[in-house]
Amino acid sequence: MVDQIQFFCYNQFIDLKCCTLKCENIEQLQEGNIMIITDFLERNAREFPNDIALVEINPEIKEDRRVTWKEFELIEPNPKTSYRREITWGVFNEKANRFANLLLQRGVKKGDKVAILMMNGLEWLPIYFGILKTGALAVPLNFRYSAEEIEYCVNLAEVDILVFSNAFIGRVEEIADRISKGRLLI
Repeated sequence: MVDQIQFFCYNQFIDLKCCTLKCENIEQLQEGNIMIITDFLERNAREFPNDIALVEINPEIKEDRRVTWKEFELIEPNPKTSYRREITWGVFNEKANRFANLLLQRGVKKGDKVAILMMNGLEWLPIYFGILKTGALAVPLNFRYSAEEIEYCVNLAEVDILVFSNAFIGRVEEIADRISKGRLLI
C-alpha cells in the first residue's frame, strides 16, 4: 500500500493547491531518514511515470470568494469556463532533467544561486526541481515585484542567474544593464 504525504502550496489562481508526494514507507520518514526532495521526484517518476503529478485549473478565472483548502474543489463546476492542464511524474522529471542539463551546459555548479521570476503554474516546479538537481540554490522571486524590487532582490541574494518567463521581459529589460554584469539572464 502506498501512503501519501500531502503538502499545500500557494497558487495565485486557486488559492491553495494540494500536491501529493507518494511515499512507499512513511515510517522511514518518521524515523528521521532523510530523502532529498529531488529523490522523491525521481522515485515517483520511476514508480508512477503515468500518474498525474501536477494539475493547473482555470488560471484565468478569478474567485468570487475566498476558500480554504478544505473547501477547494479539484473539479470546476462551470463547464463553460473549464480549463485543466496536467503533467505526469514522468514528464515532470523529464522537464526538470532538461532544465538541469541546460543550466549545467551554461556553467551552473553546486552552490550557485539561480533566481526564478515566473508566474505560478505548471512550468514553475520543473524549473525549480531542475535547479535543485544541479546542486544550485533556487531563489524564488515574487511575480508581483516591480523592476526595482527585482533588482534589489537579485543584488541582495547575490544571484548568479536569473530565469524569467516572457511575461517579465519588460521589467527585466528596464534593469538588464544594471543586473547583467557577471550574471546570466535566461
